[in-house]
Parts: sequence; structure tokens; C-alpha cells
Amino acid sequence: MDFLNLIRSIGELLFELLTWLIYYPRTLWLTLRRPLQMMAYVEHEEREDGAERYTDTLNPPLTLLVTIALVHAAELGMQMPQPISRTVVGQLIVGSDQNLILMRSLLFGLLPLMAALRVVRARGLPLERRHLRAPFFGQCYLAAVLAGVLGIATLVASLDEPWADWAAGVGALLVTLWYLVIQTRLFRHSLGLTTTRALLLALWAFGSAVLYVLAIVIVLTVGV
Repeated sequence: MDFLNLIRSIGELLFELLTWLIYYPRTLWLTLRRPLQMMAYVEHEEREDGAERYTDTLNPPLTLLVTIALVHAAELGMQMPQPISRTVVGQLIVGSDQNLILMRSLLFGLLPLMAALRVVRARGLPLERRHLRAPFFGQCYLAAVLAGVLGIATLVASLDEPWADWAAGVGALLVTLWYLVIQTRLFRHSLGLTTTRALLLALWAFGSAVLYVLAIVIVLTVGV
């Protein structure tokens, strides 16, 4: 009986993993094509029962994690040098592929966290997990696109071609501008702000996340 249950569990896991081949690119495409609608989609899904959530897309945090894992796999395939750390904790992170993927996911996860925090504050809601969850999950879709394009830009920059650095820089700049524009539109529509105030809020959320990332990277790589 236990063996049959194990077989069923493996079958369910195999089915779930294989469906990622459909739902992962579909989720990214929908985020690129209709980012504001995807934010509304997440708000709707978070009101559903657990088993009924994200039945036609990939879970937002999982989308971010898979994106970073794919970028890391590409780095390994291109034999790119991995980060170096002088601290014990940093060495434990960069010395393991799993730890490095998880740490990068946490760092990119600061972007949706800071944006969700700004949304909760702007709405005047208590700083509780139930209020943070939906905006955080929605922001993970945007962060996944940003992480993916920045990862591709890093791969392009590593090529031994005269145009590589230029192309990587343009790609990184364009996806960052895209991210900030979508954030501005989202804050303007969902919070009822003017375009200027929405842009300032988007810049504040983005800048806060970047500062946290820089601080963590400095502590982990060179120590304090």
C-alpha cells in the first residue's frame, strides 16, 4: 500500500513538473503582454481556496525562483566565474548551487517586498501578512521578468564580442525602465495617485530594495 502511494506521489510530482513547461513560459508571456491585468489576476486568485489558485499559471514566487534557477544553469553552461566571498556565510552560499539560487531569489524578492510594503502603507492598512501577500505575489511576476532579462544581459556581457557590453547595458536599461513604468502605472491605477506621485513611489520602492541588496551583498562578500 505504501509503495502504491509512493508511485502515485511520484506520478503527481512528474505531472506537476512537466506542466511547468507549459505554464512557466505562458506566465512570463502574460506578464510581458498584460502586466496590469496579471496584478489584478493575482488579487483574484488570492481570494480563492488554496487548491483553486493559479491553476492556469505558475505560482508567482515559484516563477521568480525558476527564472533565477534557469539563469544560473545558463551561467554554469557557459562556464561563467561564480561570485567570490571572504566571509564564512558568503562562502557557504557561493559554494553551493542551491544556496546561491536561493540567495539570489531572496535578493530579487526584496523588490516585490518593498513594493508590497509601499502599497500596504499607501492604502492605510495594518502591516500584516494577509495584506502584504497579494501585492507581494503580484510583484513577483514583474520581478521574474526583471531578473530574467538582467540575467540574460549578464550572460551577453560575458561574451568575447565587441558589441556584448553595449547590448547588455541597453537590455538592462530597457528592462529597468519597463519595470519602473509598469510600477508607476500600477500605483497610479490601484492607489489612485497622480502620475508624478506614482513614479516617486515606484522609485522609492525600487531604490529601497536596491539599497538592501547592496548592503546584504557587501556584508556577505567582504564582511563588516
